[in-house]
Amino acid sequence: MQAAAVKEEAGGSGRKKMLLTAIAVLLAIAIGGGAYVWKAKHHGAPKVVAVASPYNLPIPPMMATLDGDSGHASYVRVTAQLQLASEQDADAVRRRLPQVEDLFQTYLHDTRPDELAGSGIYRLREALFAQISNVLAPIPVRDLFFTELLVQ
Repeated sequence: MQAAAVKEEAGGSGRKKMLLTAIAVLLAIAIGGGAYVWKAKHHGAPKVVAVASPYNLPIPPMMATLDGDSGHASYVRVTAQLQLASEQDADAVRRRLPQVEDLFQTYLHDTRPDELAGSGIYRLREALFAQISNVLAPIPVRDLFFTELLVQ
């Protein structure tokens, strides 16, 4: 008799395992489906963000005398562009362009011709870029480009 009781218990536990497995599979499918529907509803279409393209504002060409220890005068002609975040910033910078030109003039006047040789142009650009960024402080200036730099 005990053998028959063991068989009944073994058969019953197999059905229980099978039932629990089926419930677990159905529960996993339900959770997965719910997560898919929630994600599709809340994160369905990717949001398109309009990125403003940078705007290059030309600075009028200017000439300056360089600081020379010798008796003859040296001149520099500079044409540059400011790279701004957007075209809306350009209107505000145009109103402050005299300050930017003054920065160029005063910095160039204190520069010797030999300081512009080699990597001196890079140092000139970095120094002017830092000063221009400070003067135009609330307006983000991305970069400064020299389009012409002629030393005579």
